[in-house]
Amino acid sequence: MKLFDGFEAVKFFQENMILITHNGYIYYVYSYSGGYWIKYRNCGNDHITIQNYDEVTREELMGVMNGIFPKKATAFMRLCPTSQLDIGDMMALLEEDYPRYFSDYEIRNAIHRLLRDSDIPHKSFERIRELLDNATANATSNPRVIAQIKRLCLSIMGRDIFKKEIKIVDGHDGSSYFWIMPVRIIDSSDTGNTSNVAKMRSSEISIEEYDVSKYLTPFLYKYFDDELEANKNRIEYKYIDDDGNEQVSRISGFEWYLTDNFFTFESMKSVLNDVKETVKVLSSGTENEFSDELKKHTEPELLIDFYNRFIYRMEYMMKVGEEKGYDLISFMGP
Repeated sequence: MKLFDGFEAVKFFQENMILITHNGYIYYVYSYSGGYWIKYRNCGNDHITIQNYDEVTREELMGVMNGIFPKKATAFMRLCPTSQLDIGDMMALLEEDYPRYFSDYEIRNAIHRLLRDSDIPHKSFERIRELLDNATANATSNPRVIAQIKRLCLSIMGRDIFKKEIKIVDGHDGSSYFWIMPVRIIDSSDTGNTSNVAKMRSSEISIEEYDVSKYLTPFLYKYFDDELEANKNRIEYKYIDDDGNEQVSRISGFEWYLTDNFFTFESMKSVLNDVKETVKVLSSGTENEFSDELKKHTEPELLIDFYNRFIYRMEYMMKVGEEKGYDLISFMGP
């Protein structure tokens, strides 16, 4: 039976089920034997030939949907355990139920961030529903709802994800981020080949390339050593010229694209010493060689917070790296 927007319902007679498909791909399943709906575990990936399955009548479908004939996908979402829904499903349900609040971009964005960053999104979803139910009943103003969402976030996660900050990701972010971690050289003949570099990914951090450019390169450029063997031997390509001689092109300078930029632990300590000194002058309102330019990009309080988090992570990274036999720090751009 055709439903809406490419959704159809068919009966899987052998398994005593109703299958809800979208453009032929299974999305939702009703089990007659179990008496429940589920979101299909491989939702949107398994295709069936609709013609090979039995018809479902309108009455049959409404009989297992509490008397409701579905007009939107949210009708099926409501019957599935919330633990099976993804964040897009949760946002669709909230938008349908609380249009007044979801028309406010700031509220919508705050809820999406809370769901996205939650360890157990469906639990946060249930708490958000309670909050919005109370807000609707009491005609709570939008600014107050935003404040309540932020307090709920702090209650659920134990941290303020809405705090304005220069972001440091613990672990690997594969988008436009620099990847920073301890490394050691396996084969020094070509350190531009990533297979010749052992990486301690367990202590990796990622920082957006814009933030590296604005807030870290003044320190990194100062202490980047182009004569360090690991940096000198970053081979870009090799070729044989017309005379039969091998020609080698090497990467020089601090490279921004998918290339390790190596720092010894000693040079990284020098970087951190300058960063610490910069934190002091930013805190006191005095100046050093970096502070004047840095303050053109953002306010001192954000810089101080970022640098303190960066210092802590880098010192920890070098400590555990040294314990595991790593002797260099790599900054690799996206």
